[in-house]
Amino acid sequence: MVKLLDYTQPERWAELEASDNVFALVVMAQIRAKVTDDADTLKGWKFRLIRLMYQRGYERALILELFRLIDWMIRLPAHLEADFRQALYAYEEQQRMPYVTTVEQAGIDKGVKQGEALILLTLLQEKFGPDSVDAYRERITAAEPEQLLQWSKRILSAETPETIFH
Repeated sequence: MVKLLDYTQPERWAELEASDNVFALVVMAQIRAKVTDDADTLKGWKFRLIRLMYQRGYERALILELFRLIDWMIRLPAHLEADFRQALYAYEEQQRMPYVTTVEQAGIDKGVKQGEALILLTLLQEKFGPDSVDAYRERITAAEPEQLLQWSKRILSAETPETIFH
């Protein structure tokens, strides 16, 4: 029987880092998630573990699967997650191994935009009824995220749908 926390000892940790077994990365992620209280330090560990995958030359599919698991285990506050992703993109670009391709990123952006539009349409219907949704649906679905955010803020104080979209 082995306790994962035994691997926090420097000599045991070194065994994990030296291991070619992909499960060692998973174990390291779990340990760091459990024993690290400082979010900045945790961000550093998350980046280091992801970088190890690239250094070991794993296939892209394996990197993506391991990344999803490590990302799930090591949760960061939103502002640090943004910093982490920025550092990761820079590293991947440097290594010429993008984690998220431009096509995947475009799909992510499109999904976010659609979600924002759906929220605005739902709020519009709740506040002004289905006719207002029909009247403004095309304009909302064609809008850029910044415009959707501005309109979403205006709906809070709007007395008519027209005042949202002026």
